[in-house]
Amino acid sequence: TDPSSPVRGSVPDQFGLHPAGSASGLAETLTASYVHPRSKHHRDNAVLERIRLAAGFLERAQGPQGNIDLLTTNFNSPPDTGFVVHGAAAAAAVARRHGHEEIARLLRTFLVRAGGGMAVGGVHTPNHRWVIGAALAQVHELFPDARYVRRIDEWLAEGIDIDADGQFTERSTHVYNVVTNRALIVMASKLRRPELLEPVRRNLLALQYLLHADGEVVTEISRRQDQFTRGTVAGHWFPLAYMAVHDGDRSLATLARRAAPQGARLPALLEYPGLSAPMPAPGPLPEDFEKAFPAIGVARFRRGLRSATLVLA
Repeated sequence: TDPSSPVRGSVPDQFGLHPAGSASGLAETLTASYVHPRSKHHRDNAVLERIRLAAGFLERAQGPQGNIDLLTTNFNSPPDTGFVVHGAAAAAAVARRHGHEEIARLLRTFLVRAGGGMAVGGVHTPNHRWVIGAALAQVHELFPDARYVRRIDEWLAEGIDIDADGQFTERSTHVYNVVTNRALIVMASKLRRPELLEPVRRNLLALQYLLHADGEVVTEISRRQDQFTRGTVAGHWFPLAYMAVHDGDRSLATLARRAAPQGARLPALLEYPGLSAPMPAPGPLPEDFEKAFPAIGVARFRRGLRSATLVLA
């Protein structure tokens, strides 16, 4: 909050750097705290001022094309801009939905300039197409611009990269499946294109066969940095909860309940009121099976508390 600081409005990471994502996350979290009537920070002017500072930092972090730098590796990067836009646009959407247009106005300059950069820029990895698509859909909902939808349609015209086993190209069960599923849901919701939910549905069905008895997610099939790491379904909360309510799916409802204690997020609940609808009754998950994933050369086995993964290729 120091007026003389060049990084005013941000939060340092573990390296002492001040990434744009810190200010975006700050804006999202503080907006939820500011607008929720049961929050102890409801309509607190100190919180609003910090959102203003975060918006200012986001603008200063932008380059001439509207993109931001991922300070550790990617510069003038449209997809990393997309990740940052996700939080800032969610803050603006939550604020507008709950009658606080002044917050949307604070974030407008950053979001519109970022939209311009993402509408023409490229990507680094397969999932980045959907990261940008979701970010453009978010900005379009707030500040409509036909360029955003045209760019989304260009990415979608390449086809969504999901195979016959319900796995996206990166097979990243703990990280990038979550990113892709979230992005497709956001585009489906913001653009009113329910057909984009079908890949999400297929991926979450496959996820049910990629869990150990204690809830740990199978990660040895991943092609990304989550390979051989340990994790739970907590990060999958948003797609699980959204699809459980949307489809009335009891098995997904079971997983969504497991994910909620660590994964549920107030900004998402405020932006997507359907997430607060009654969840279907819990349903059974597969616990005794032999499941082949021939497209990726993997087989899964489960006998109650015992489970194993056979990686063929």
